[in-house]
Amino acid sequence: MGFTDRFKEAAEAARSSLQDTRLGGANTIRGVQAVAPPVDDIAIARRAQALGAPDPYTLIHHDEVVALTGLPVGGPFLTWADDDVGIKYVAEDGRGRAWTFGVHAGHAHGDGAPFDAASWYRWMVQMLDGAETVPGLGDDAIYRDGLLYVLSGRYAYYVHVEAPEGSPVRRWAAALARRVLDRLVSGEAG
Repeated sequence: MGFTDRFKEAAEAARSSLQDTRLGGANTIRGVQAVAPPVDDIAIARRAQALGAPDPYTLIHHDEVVALTGLPVGGPFLTWADDDVGIKYVAEDGRGRAWTFGVHAGHAHGDGAPFDAASWYRWMVQMLDGAETVPGLGDDAIYRDGLLYVLSGRYAYYVHVEAPEGSPVRRWAAALARRVLDRLVSGEAG
């Protein structure tokens, strides 16, 4: 069984256990389904790549998120800002609770200067007062309140996890960040 097959198998097991119809719907967690990405989203993703970001759709895949979190998330939604681009996956239940898992990679601002991952990373983490270092993850990694920033070679990215109280947010963020790093190092993402 290949590496990808193991993620698919784990994703199916998580999906089956969390979508138990005997729970009456309110407790059932379902993925929020993404629609086909609009043409604008594809253009935004390509622009970010031209500015130094990896292809956001290759950072982490649906079945990997399901397998690593145990939640049946929906498909990817593209998210972006002036200096980062990413994807997020969302699950929700009938009680209005939501679980959001985002992965965002930094890129240059578009002023003609090449992307400097270390500078972007330093600028981002200086805003995280009281953050703690996460050893063994990339060249440097910092975590605080659902945000895990990682610097690794020419890439700087962050994982953002939002979940109901009591959820293992830090564990999920670390697992997702490690998988993204594996994908970047292996060339699966880029």
